[in-house]
Amino acid sequence: MFERDVLLDIAVNIIPLAMIIVFAAAFFVVNPWANDTTFSRVLQYALLVIPFVCLAVVTFVAARRVEVVEDVEVGP
Repeated sequence: MFERDVLLDIAVNIIPLAMIIVFAAAFFVVNPWANDTTFSRVLQYALLVIPFVCLAVVTFVAARRVEVVEDVEVGP
């Protein structure tokens, strides 16, 4: 999908995405707050999912822009 250089450019954003996935999985497997309510669980996952989605969109848009800029030839 993207070239190697573009993937290296967006690796700065891919690493935090992976960290958010790890935390979401850890919170799903191990409930750190045993006496929580449904609202607190929804809030907990919303605080992980919303930044994940925003960062994923920004990363994708940035990768597309970097790829387009790299394809444009620069004059002499």
